[in-house]
Amino acid sequence: MSIESFFREAEERLAGVEPERRQALSSRLDLARSMMGTLDPLEFLEQWVAPDERYTRLYQDDQD
Repeated sequence: MSIESFFREAEERLAGVEPERRQALSSRLDLARSMMGTLDPLEFLEQWVAPDERYTRLYQDDQD
């Protein structure tokens, strides 16, 4: 959630920046957001792959 508040504050502060700088910073902000992916916690959890889901054993143990 701190990342989301960072982006929110950056967007709010853009309003007080001169237009030329605002355009460049807005582009950078968009790039940073796209790099971070979703910031919605529920959407993140839906897309997350747990270690047990990633790893499948090639061979079963005899103890199963």
